[in-house]
Amino acid sequence: MLFAVLSVLWFHASAQITVTAATFPVVGDTFRYALDLNPTGTNFITPAGGPQMWDFSNLQFGQTFETIYQSPDSGMHKADFPGAELMQNGGVGESYYNVTNAKVELLGYAGGDPANLGVNVKARFVPPVIERRSPVKFFDSYNQTSDLSIPFSTDSLPAALLANIPGANLVDSIRIRINFQRFGIVDGYGDLKIPGLGMPTPVLREKRTEYTTTNIDVHSFLGWIPLPAGTIGGLSDFLGTDTTITYRYMSNTHKEDLALVTVSADESTVETVRFKNIDMLTPAPTVDAPGAASVQAFPNPAIQWVRFDCKNLPADDYTLKIFNIVGKVVWKETHYIAGKRSITVDLEDFKKGTYLYSLVNQDGTIIGTKRLVIVKP
Repeated sequence: MLFAVLSVLWFHASAQITVTAATFPVVGDTFRYALDLNPTGTNFITPAGGPQMWDFSNLQFGQTFETIYQSPDSGMHKADFPGAELMQNGGVGESYYNVTNAKVELLGYAGGDPANLGVNVKARFVPPVIERRSPVKFFDSYNQTSDLSIPFSTDSLPAALLANIPGANLVDSIRIRINFQRFGIVDGYGDLKIPGLGMPTPVLREKRTEYTTTNIDVHSFLGWIPLPAGTIGGLSDFLGTDTTITYRYMSNTHKEDLALVTVSADESTVETVRFKNIDMLTPAPTVDAPGAASVQAFPNPAIQWVRFDCKNLPADDYTLKIFNIVGKVVWKETHYIAGKRSITVDLEDFKKGTYLYSLVNQDGTIIGTKRLVIVKP
């Protein structure tokens, strides 16, 4: 009897893997992902512990994308990030990373400002944000705080923005302050199945909770003064604290996270699942047949506003969602629609870049998922 108990304990202990620095990205790596924008039919959030079996093999290829790691020498802002060993070009900016045997850390970013003020920035995280660690074992935990401070001269800011600041004639600078708090715990282990993977693969699951708090200060002869939320028109939604909760499924044989489940702040809803695109599949192009239920964005690319034209819809409650390129819901509204309806969204609070939009009925059926491009003059 004792031998049987010890055998079970040994089996469970041996099933726990250790994720090492061998999974860290290097120059030349291309990580390929797919994104399920409306994951259903699977219990994506399970209690902590292990061993567990997570069967995500029914995930849908809503969108696909790549992350390419390049040499910093190919970046335009290498000189601003000495010591960087990797660069990732996200289309609207460059991110620079330092890599050691123990961690991959984000040093900073150069490109469009995070508050969408219409200026380019070069910003360093203090201290750098640790994106990956080694070694990682079951029940490991960590927490980290990092700050980003980005000052601007008022000479570089749009006149329309300055017009909304009380006492703007006395202000010579504006500063964005962003505080990042990240808490992580490796709370589960077991085997994971995703499309194209074949056999279940041993993984560790990390629950990561991030709090991003954003403030804006103005500088005058009185020094730096925090600007209350709502003072600058169009930025009230940007200020304050945003909570992001994800579950990462890490393998010791694949460099990419095999799956990344993003949930709502209260963990009641699974918003998206990003997973490794093993077979390098691409979603079939969407063609709206005449008379079929559909949603279409106009104009696209959009600048100040976008209108979503919904047509031929059976009477129901429909949720229109806009996602950023990594699958986080950045806007959503629910409307009762019978037949057709147009929904207009003000894009003042959106940064330029590529987004996805999706219309879903009350039963979770996707009416359509398409790309939306937002440009800023």
